[in-house]
Amino acid sequence: MSANKKTKTLRLFYQALKQPSIRVYLILMNLILLCLLFPSISFLFLNEEAKFRDLQLNRTIGQLRKSLESRGTSLARSMALSANQAIAGYDFTFLNIMVNQVTADDPEISYSIIMDTNRRVITHSDQGKIGSILDGPIDNKVIDMMYENFPITADIAGQSSYIKFLDHNIQNGEQSVPVMEAIKPLYHGEKLWGLLRLGYSLRRLNAEIDIANQEWLTKMKQFKVYLYSMTAVFFFLGVIVAALFTRSFVRSVKVLSTGVNKISEGDLDHKIHQNGLVCSEVMDLSYAFNEMTNKLRSSYKKLDEYSRSLELKVDERTKELQEAQANLMRHAHEAGMAEMAVGILHNIGNAITPAKVTATLMAQKIKNSPVRQHLPEFMTQLDGLIKQLVLPDKEKKRLAELVELLPQSLNEEFEQYAEDVDQIRDKHEHIEGIINLQMRYARLFGDYEEVDINQITQDALKMLNDSLRKRAVNITTKTKDVPRVKIEQAKLIQIIVNLIKNAYESMDNLDKKDKQIFIQTDYEDGPPACVVFSIKDNGVGFTKEEKEKMFMFGYTSKDKGSGFGLHSCANYLIANNGSITARSNGKGEGAEFVIRLAVDPEKRKGNGN
Repeated sequence: MSANKKTKTLRLFYQALKQPSIRVYLILMNLILLCLLFPSISFLFLNEEAKFRDLQLNRTIGQLRKSLESRGTSLARSMALSANQAIAGYDFTFLNIMVNQVTADDPEISYSIIMDTNRRVITHSDQGKIGSILDGPIDNKVIDMMYENFPITADIAGQSSYIKFLDHNIQNGEQSVPVMEAIKPLYHGEKLWGLLRLGYSLRRLNAEIDIANQEWLTKMKQFKVYLYSMTAVFFFLGVIVAALFTRSFVRSVKVLSTGVNKISEGDLDHKIHQNGLVCSEVMDLSYAFNEMTNKLRSSYKKLDEYSRSLELKVDERTKELQEAQANLMRHAHEAGMAEMAVGILHNIGNAITPAKVTATLMAQKIKNSPVRQHLPEFMTQLDGLIKQLVLPDKEKKRLAELVELLPQSLNEEFEQYAEDVDQIRDKHEHIEGIINLQMRYARLFGDYEEVDINQITQDALKMLNDSLRKRAVNITTKTKDVPRVKIEQAKLIQIIVNLIKNAYESMDNLDKKDKQIFIQTDYEDGPPACVVFSIKDNGVGFTKEEKEKMFMFGYTSKDKGSGFGLHSCANYLIANNGSITARSNGKGEGAEFVIRLAVDPEKRKGNGN
């Protein structure tokens, strides 16, 4: 293997360790869990079994010890009773015979000693020690025990209850023999005379204890083999089951990941199939992704249709403009008449206006598209589902990044379409500006004349009489003698009609029986001097935030409003030295619009209203 291949292999291995796949992660997680679970259970059972066996062994040893102590107690009491009688009669020969006989009859008794309080051996199973003084370490310990545990004087009735046991070792040649010594006080009358000492060999007891220990070790070994075998079997079965469940889950995540990658690459026809998905959350996520791709596919289709329709309309309008311009030049050249040029320019303006309006509506639809507005909400829900998945943080992060690509891509395309439509609309406005310039230089301004605003108001009310009557709106007018204003009569009546319509439409959705509109005209000396027209209703009103956007292009509070009525009114009035203002006390408090038109104070005269 070459150095480059080795380096690449090591790099891949390091990357796999640093960022393992979900399959490796789940398998390692299950193996670690199994390695902790089964050994812990085995150790628990083994520990409990060891405690139980230790308890049983200690109980057996205790029973053996208790049995030996019981034998020693019985024999010591019997010998002490006989010894007390012999001491009372100074029959030391009987004591010697009794000690020798007891030692010979019981092979577990290593020695028997009767000694006085001065440590002198009165009788001993070893005849050579009779008459000797006992001063060894064990003998000293026995004397100390005598004075600590036995009373110096005691009544005859209580003498039989005194007995103590002492464990120690004696030397038998080169061997050390463990001995349990039973010590019983001997009394001459009520006074302590000496001690009876019976030494029981513990070899047989220790042998039985060793046998019990060996049996315990054998059973523990068998139990360990059985427990470890069962642990290995269950561990093997646990690994198989964990691998099966991991395989199913990994397959589901892989299907979902493949679908997300297809969608992020732009394949909106791809569907995530639910076959083989095991988790309900993954199933829900797959349904959500399929629904999202359906909506995106439908949105892209509509956008494509809108784009094609817009291109066709632009081509048609462009063609019409080209034809109109050709006709204009031809007729102007042939007739040389300004009226013909005015008519052609007017027609061109009428042709451009629908295209401009259409482009404006298209821009609004693209900007306010439901797909675009509700996509963040859907993405938020989708992100919540991803966070609920039992996945590593890195896998969650990867899925979240894939999901973020979708709204970002869609928003970019929406912005591009909106920008293209805005460019078309700007071009239409540019053409319209050129036409206005041509009309200005051709002196094709509207017919300005001095008009009576009170008469204009009455005519507007007559035009809307049917709409007002159907809505049961009460009209109250209060007019004053005001001077005439110089303005385009058609434009002014259009503005007033628009304001009256806005007033009664603001009360359409209100459950009110008393619908009122107040119209008033007045004169203000200024400066500057002006005629004032005000219209007030008791409709829905508006807030301060809405007032700031009231006269902006494209803003409307109506469900089917265009958003350029008040905007065009305000522009026209400002261009003609006028103004329009609006005020309201808030939602549900009605609204009032006020128009001011500048006049020459010297030309003021009454209208007789």
